Amino acid sequence: MSLIADCFRRLTDISSCKSELKGYKVTDVSRTRKIGIACRSFQDLKQKACSKLNVTNDPAEVNVFLLDGSLIDEEYFHTLEPQTTLILQMPGEKVLSDADILYDALRRVNIDFLTAGDRVTQFLTENLKAKVALLNRVLNKNDSMTALSTKEEHPDWFENLETNCMSKEAYMHRRCQDRIRTYLYKTIEQIKCSDVFVNDYRARQQLLRTITFFKLQLKQDHYFGYYFDRSKAETDSKSDSDETDYGRCYEHCPCNFGRISDETYFRQRYLRLPQSSDTTVDSDKIDETDARKCRESEKSAKTTANDEKAESCPYHVIMRKKQIAICDKRGEFKCEGRWNTDGCPYGDRHKINPYRSKEELALFSTWNLDHKIERSRTLIPTLLQLSRQETINEQDIYDCYDNLFTVKNLRLVHVVCHDKGSHK
Repeated sequence: MSLIADCFRRLTDISSCKSELKGYKVTDVSRTRKIGIACRSFQDLKQKACSKLNVTNDPAEVNVFLLDGSLIDEEYFHTLEPQTTLILQMPGEKVLSDADILYDALRRVNIDFLTAGDRVTQFLTENLKAKVALLNRVLNKNDSMTALSTKEEHPDWFENLETNCMSKEAYMHRRCQDRIRTYLYKTIEQIKCSDVFVNDYRARQQLLRTITFFKLQLKQDHYFGYYFDRSKAETDSKSDSDETDYGRCYEHCPCNFGRISDETYFRQRYLRLPQSSDTTVDSDKIDETDARKCRESEKSAKTTANDEKAESCPYHVIMRKKQIAICDKRGEFKCEGRWNTDGCPYGDRHKINPYRSKEELALFSTWNLDHKIERSRTLIPTLLQLSRQETINEQDIYDCYDNLFTVKNLRLVHVVCHDKGSHK
């Protein structure tokens, strides 16, 4: 009898944890207001934030970002620490990261107030980005802290970082995952807004299956977090550590989120249906608005029943043999140059080690994973064309995936070498 009671206690403890109230700080894109939100779920947070900030009556219209510019979803939300600061974005608004705001402040500030003499003023006003890079090299002559890894060993590196990661490698792993996840969200958004997806039923089914494959394969590939993880740097000697070991990934890696089924995961992510924990609310507290939204969600679920066929993905998930970082064992990254050049012409002037100091970590956020073949102008339109064919070569889907998310088509570039124009 005691065993049954113990099992019941554990189950109720788990249920209570899922619906536990947690506090977060929410602001708008202009950072003019900051409010505290106590919520039990991601949808609860969005609804309360929209109401308090008076931005919209439809929480589905808004996106939520971290201060570093990372877009978050329901799954990622559950990994955040309480009191994390979040940014609420309405459609058409631009979210500025802390690095963007810092650069803009430096550009707009009254330099005369901060400097003495015309020469110093000229130094800080002309070619500011290059001068910031120069100052960074001067500040980081001390390389003694680079090899340190944990929060206890190098607490200054983790100062003011909103993270529960206990090592530099784990933090960098997650930051790279954030960038790849953002590419996934932007890809899905562009597909869903296209005329092909809206008007061609057969193409829409194919695109839904392709999106499902992208999610499955990215989960299998750890969202390529190891690109920024120096513990995965390639070594001269071959060892078992180079081989993919899915049992050794970090606790925060999305592939560890096995507590929900793939079916539930895709329904929550794509159809935007509430989690089961969201519906475990006292019926006396559900007002008329909530009841109407529940009925609308049920109606939406019925009308999209045919689209759920896309969850039976026809493409096979591939196991990669190796996880290799794009930095060296010390964590140093080198610019790979513009998309149409062989290497960076600036050489050692365009290199950075975010593992060395928090200053270089902040500057690293200005480096881009740039698509040589452009995602929005070339890759997505090609995928839309493929979706209209009666039969699709499976290899074409794999090639599209590699070009969207892997270093086959991505190159890490310094802000100076990042060409935002058309890649033709």
